[in-house]
Amino acid sequence: MNNATPTMRPVAQTERIHILDILRGFAVFGILAVNIGGFASPAFFPGYVAPQWEWFDHLAETLMLFLAEGKFYTIFSFLFGLGFSVQLARAEARGRDVRTFYPRRLWVLFGLGLLHTLLFWIGDILRLYALLGFALLAFRNRSNRTLAIWAGIFLMLGFLILGGAGGPHDGGGEIPGMDVVGMARQVYNSDSFPSVAIFQAFAGVISFIVIAIAQGGTVMALFLLGLLAGRIKFFKHLPENQPMLRKIILWGLLVGLGFNALFVFASNPWLASLGFTIGAPALAAVYISSISLLSLKELGARFLAPIGKVGRMALSNYVLQSVLCSLIFNSYGLGLYEKVGPAGLWGITLAIYLCQIPLSSWWLGKFQFGPLEWLWRSLTYGQKQPFLLAKP
Repeated sequence: MNNATPTMRPVAQTERIHILDILRGFAVFGILAVNIGGFASPAFFPGYVAPQWEWFDHLAETLMLFLAEGKFYTIFSFLFGLGFSVQLARAEARGRDVRTFYPRRLWVLFGLGLLHTLLFWIGDILRLYALLGFALLAFRNRSNRTLAIWAGIFLMLGFLILGGAGGPHDGGGEIPGMDVVGMARQVYNSDSFPSVAIFQAFAGVISFIVIAIAQGGTVMALFLLGLLAGRIKFFKHLPENQPMLRKIILWGLLVGLGFNALFVFASNPWLASLGFTIGAPALAAVYISSISLLSLKELGARFLAPIGKVGRMALSNYVLQSVLCSLIFNSYGLGLYEKVGPAGLWGITLAIYLCQIPLSSWWLGKFQFGPLEWLWRSLTYGQKQPFLLAKP
């Protein structure tokens, strides 16, 4: 009888739940649609005042806020919690304690987030996911009812913090004695990559505080809801759950459209915060449910399959977007900083994403994982993972 301790390994392709890859791939597009504004201008810095745009730029910005802002990191947060549920179940099936490898997984993610912040993108969210992942670990043995209650508590806490901080449109207010917007303009309009890295090391601290305030409560709530969905195996039984998906779409639209209008158009910070806290998850639920229903149709599954390839290497694609945007907007690249309005940013977003779809398919035709996924798994499990795709 073999008494050796079972070793953990990454999820095999035959064990993957493909709808989750599709949802990740869809979220990668939405994340870029939101983040690109921070690459193209100092829009995410405290004290920034938007210029006078043309009507089509105003429309493009409104569409971004209404359809994308807050919806896609919500989807990623939900999928992060669901993925934790899958790993927890696999560890238990092998007689392993998830605490023997999951903390290392989180620390590796945090390290990748720090490098991502320093080199490319001050708005990185990987750092927040990694730190809140330790809190998620503490909920692993709680009942489903407890998870649902705490999800509600974290949503309420997020609303109170966001409203008290001035609302989702405030950006944290100006920093006394410091013109961060002016500093950003000077740095990103220079052709010095080291200057950008030094500035981002400083600005990354500010961005982390702002992101934690604006998104921390929602992220933690969706972590728990994802853990709950994983426990009940909701996405493993999609055909049986079609009636529930249709109900989620109906109620999500009714709630999401109204509260997102409040988020976008309300000037009162508490009303805008309420709209953001409720409206973003509601529309995110509509997106998730609609794509899940579409995936159950033969034509829909064929259409969504390439997006699933993007989702299989979501981490690599997320960082690749940052690399490309830094080259497009910073002066050591094309130098388009503050030269493209919101309408043009939608066009660049589509162009980048449409390139990522065939690139992801090509890559996964040769390799088992995306490059950063391979690195993450190898460091998590303490051994070099197979990289090349096995020849038939």
